[in-house]
Amino acid sequence: MSKLGILVNTDKYLDDVVGLAKAAKAAGHDVTIFGMDDGTLLMADICKQLGEAAEVSYCEHSASPRGVSGVEGATAGSQFQNAVMMHEADKVVVF
Repeated sequence: MSKLGILVNTDKYLDDVVGLAKAAKAAGHDVTIFGMDDGTLLMADICKQLGEAAEVSYCEHSASPRGVSGVEGATAGSQFQNAVMMHEADKVVVF
């Protein structure tokens, strides 16, 4: 089993992010998602649609000025979570 990392830095591709994560999970892969910049605006929707299918975290520094906080199902963190995802993932896709 491999691990897919999905970096979300825009709010334009919710359906693509969710679809890719669901397909990867259905194929037996672990999925980690990290949101930064405008991608933090999608974190609540991503968590609602994926539930336990992915490990989700986001950059609190990026989220705060966009009014995003306390997203249920996601870890509010820093670029450290992004670095961990990059290190652990076999492949990383950026939106």
